[in-house]
Amino acid sequence: MTPISPPSRMDLDALLLQPVRLFIACLLADTSWRSQLAVQQALGLPAPDLELHIEFLRAAGYLQCRAEPRELRLTPLGLDRLLEHIGALNTVAATAGALVAEVRAALPTENSP
Repeated sequence: MTPISPPSRMDLDALLLQPVRLFIACLLADTSWRSQLAVQQALGLPAPDLELHIEFLRAAGYLQCRAEPRELRLTPLGLDRLLEHIGALNTVAATAGALVAEVRAALPTENSP
């Protein structure tokens, strides 16, 4: 079996492992100001649930907020961490796919004794 070289744990961002936070960051990836209501509608979340995730991202410096009407945007740090996280997820998915293919290839075929 091929040795596994998983991405560094530092490449996967713990905040962005939560899908809602990942999707918020993706929706704001152009770093433009967006209304919180537009983000809420895109995700189909109740306002209190969205607020919790926004606060985590804001506290980490990934997101900026401005007052009425409430608008959000991804910071340069947030964009960097999003891109690193997506790259790490791609590596994880590719490694998992290769492992499954390798294990399946090693299974005996129906015609094998």
